[in-house]
Amino acid sequence: MRKFFLRTHRWIGLAAAIALATAGVSGAILIWVRSEALATFHTHLLIGEPGEWLVNSSTFAFVLLAIGGLVLWWRRKPLAIRRDKGWWRFLFDLHQALGAIGAVLMLVVALSGLGIMLGEEETKEQGLPLVVDESSLMYKLHTARAYPLPVQILWAAASVSFLVQAVSGFTMWWKPGNRGPDT
Repeated sequence: MRKFFLRTHRWIGLAAAIALATAGVSGAILIWVRSEALATFHTHLLIGEPGEWLVNSSTFAFVLLAIGGLVLWWRRKPLAIRRDKGWWRFLFDLHQALGAIGAVLMLVVALSGLGIMLGEEETKEQGLPLVVDESSLMYKLHTARAYPLPVQILWAAASVSFLVQAVSGFTMWWKPGNRGPDT
């Protein structure tokens, strides 16, 4: 069963990494900077509907990644990040520790983003003009704009964590000849 989770975690992560990293970093910036162009980049990757589909499907994929990652992490529950064992081990430990510590907050960001997306789809189906309801719980949870600065900083860190997880996960997968201790 562990091999199933490991393989699916790797392949789903590889498929979703670029869109998640891009949406995460742009989302972290959007907490403080209101920019229509950046918001479009965040939600559509500047390529219209295909970009929207990529962001939404990658966000859904993240939910699976977070659950699978927690299952993989659970057996050993490591939180230490060792820097004296080489760069690959450092990235492996960082990926696991950050994933375990940040999973709940990253899930809140991802699930609230999906909630916003579902609300937009319902609005489109009803033929109503698309207006973002900034007072909705989903919007507040996704952007953290309604919360004090410490919460906004935490949200920005969670958003940047999508990038760190994507880079560390890809780098762990890519290293030739070494697939890590979990294979």
